[in-house]
Amino acid sequence: MSQDHLADLSVEELQSYLSDFHKDFYGFRPRGVYTPAEWQDRAVLTRAINQIHDAMDRMKATPEGRAELRSAGWVIDEPEDIIDPEEYANWSADADAIYYGA
Repeated sequence: MSQDHLADLSVEELQSYLSDFHKDFYGFRPRGVYTPAEWQDRAVLTRAINQIHDAMDRMKATPEGRAELRSAGWVIDEPEDIIDPEEYANWSADADAIYYGA
């Protein structure tokens, strides 16, 4: 997710976004992962969200990673299924998040 889009979210919205996204990606909510001060810190929340997006992007770079994401319920296209290969080369989870309004 782009920094600009995250900047528009309140701390409470960032907390909700991170909690849901963390559960979707790792299978559990991040309770106990952050101190109370960290849970109120925009920079910590933003960094954590971006780290999950980065991890997804790395997984999408390999067939095994894409298969793992699919088995976890994510909808992931194969490169040959993408109409515009140039667009796929520049794909990131951030682009999908912005597209879907997350």
